[in-house]
This record gives sequence, structure tokens and C-alpha cells, in this order.
Amino acid sequence: MTVQNVTKMWSKTGGSLSSAKLSSIDQVWAVTEGYQVLCESDDEIDAIADATGIPLIGSQHPTNINAYVASVDPQRISPIFWMVTVAYKGVPTDDATVKVKWTDTSTTEPIDRDIDGRAICTANLEPVDGLSMDVADQVCLITRKFITIDTAGLAIYRRATNSDTFLGWPPGTARFVGWDADNAFVYGGAQELWTVTARIQFREPYANTTAAQAWYKRWRHEGLYVKVAGVIRRATDALGQEVTKPVLLKADGTQETDPDMALFNHTQVYRSLPYSGLGLI
Repeated sequence: MTVQNVTKMWSKTGGSLSSAKLSSIDQVWAVTEGYQVLCESDDEIDAIADATGIPLIGSQHPTNINAYVASVDPQRISPIFWMVTVAYKGVPTDDATVKVKWTDTSTTEPIDRDIDGRAICTANLEPVDGLSMDVADQVCLITRKFITIDTAGLAIYRRATNSDTFLGWPPGTARFVGWDADNAFVYGGAQELWTVTARIQFREPYANTTAAQAWYKRWRHEGLYVKVAGVIRRATDALGQEVTKPVLLKADGTQETDPDMALFNHTQVYRSLPYSGLGLI
């Protein structure tokens, strides 16, 4: 066995009705739990499902004697990182309500293109810097109760965008921007359920980019140095004087003189993770 670590991220209640008449007799109580598993790169799915710390099919729920593990679903996120969802089923409870609220926020972002995608420049084809616009992002607040939470396990999501479709938004557009959790219990007594509110911010790609790159850092390829005949040297102006303002560069490092042909790079600064692993919906 080469599994290195198993961390329980969250545990939440849910419910479903199998009867067309919505009879409470036919209601099924469900608990799902999320686990992060770190392992060797050669581990197979069976080794992950059987790892110590992952409940087995048929195992009894630790606090509900009428609930048992119905499914164990390991998903490989990277060669050494797995997400495992464990589902219990049993007697109904009233803790499955999920509250969803939509709002928005705005940020000021730099721009260098007009609404039609043309470069903003002077009559002499010099790029105009320092312009900005307000970008409005939609924010979703999701509130639900959890039996347990793992704050360390959530930390990785604060630096990740969604790799799956989340609330109808395509991969790359959602960011887990904040959350809070409340609990009230008597010292030494049974712990109550956690009331968790998570804030997810969605960004529509606005700067000639794709949905997958909505949260990438976009920067213009320019600098004070250019490549001439394979040699990198300080860029000069029409009078042969060294420039004090960056000039546009092509992909090969030579100078670009057409602002509409400016090259933009997109740098990924957030990793990509399945937001289904958050257990919010």
C-alpha cells in the first residue's frame, strides 16, 4: 500500500424522495463525505478505495445506526492526488436544506482594447496605457449544514478555479473567494452541525480570452530589449536613441510595430480542481 495520507474534508446531510406522491415514508436520508488522498503515482483505483481511513461499502455511519455506505467514488485529480466521495443512505433528517443567493461585485481592471477588440492607441500608433473599466462579476452565496468540516482541506480550493461545470458555469470561470462556518455547542457536550456559507465568484472572460482562462493573468508581450539578427539589445527609437518606454514584441522577441498585432500572454496563477469536491451542492 502506497497511500501517504487520507484527509476527511467534509460531511453533509442530504435527502431525496423516490415516491411520485412525495410521501415521507419513501424519503431517503443521505450523507456524503469527501476525502482527499495523497498517494504514489502508480496507485490504482482499488488501492485508493481500500485505503485506511476510507469507509468501505456497507459500513455503518458512526452517528446514525440506520445509515450505511452505499457507494465509494474515487476520482483522480492528478497522478498523486485523489478525491473520494463516500455516500451513506438511511433514515430521513431535516438538515438537508441548501440556501442559494446570487449577488454581484465589481472590480477595476486595466484595458488596452476597445469593445470591438481594436488596440487603443494614438494617431501615431503608440499604445495608450493607464485606461481601466469596471468589471462586474456574479457572486453566489451557498449556505448549508455540515456534520464535519476540514479547514485545512478547504485551503487548497482558495487557490483553485473550477475544473468542472459548476452552477451552469464552464470550467475556469468560478473562484472560491471566501467562506465562514458557525457552530454552537456546550463544552464537553455533543457538537452541533456546522452552518457554512461559501462565496463563489464567477467571471465572464472579458479581455479577448477563453472561459478556461477567465482568471488567468493577461499581459502584453513588450519590453525594453529586442532581438535583432539573433542578438538581444536595447530597443532604439527612430533617432537611434535607447527607448525609455517598452516596445511591443513578437513571439520570437523581435519588435512588433503594429499595435493591432500586439501579442498577449495568459499566465495561470490558480490551479484547477473539481468544485463538486467542495460538497456545497
